[in-house]
Amino acid sequence: MEGIKMSVFEHVTALLSFVYALALTHLLSRIAELVVVRERVRFSGLLALGTVNAILLVFANWLSLWDFHSIKTWDLASITVGFLLAVSMFFICVLVGPKAHDEGPIDLEDFFWRQRPYFYGALVACAFLSLLANLDFLKTANAALFVKQNLTVLPMFVPTLLGLVSRRRWVQWAVGFSYLAMLLGYTILFYSTLS
Repeated sequence: MEGIKMSVFEHVTALLSFVYALALTHLLSRIAELVVVRERVRFSGLLALGTVNAILLVFANWLSLWDFHSIKTWDLASITVGFLLAVSMFFICVLVGPKAHDEGPIDLEDFFWRQRPYFYGALVACAFLSLLANLDFLKTANAALFVKQNLTVLPMFVPTLLGLVSRRRWVQWAVGFSYLAMLLGYTILFYSTLS
């Protein structure tokens, strides 16, 4: 009896999907912890916006894996960049998912401001790794996606770098909503249907 044969795409994306799943599991479990102790939590709209962005980022990047299903041969460089990209998303989720302490108040606003440079630094790293990962589109039947994808990723450097360098509250709101709009646009533009 012959076993089920796994394609190279399935093998590579299985690992990446596990990392994405761990990222979301970590973040969702932290959110659930905060809900349970909500009477001790000082809410932060900025952190909530960052959390929504992190979840959507993982979701959009998981959907984007499908575009690589026609690649027959994966080299170590491509696999490594894809893995580093997934790991960067895990850290993004960690940086917007505070642990609920057993006692005392939990100040999410303070948490946001302490994690802000690391969060935006991780988003910049993620965007850079996305540009490298997009090189794999040149190995697909739709190589034009390399240009199209990069034209949507490059503008994402503007809000992430601005969020990294500015401590102004209104800038953080503008950055968060700009990034959210870009992520939503990217997801709808490229992944409203998979075929």
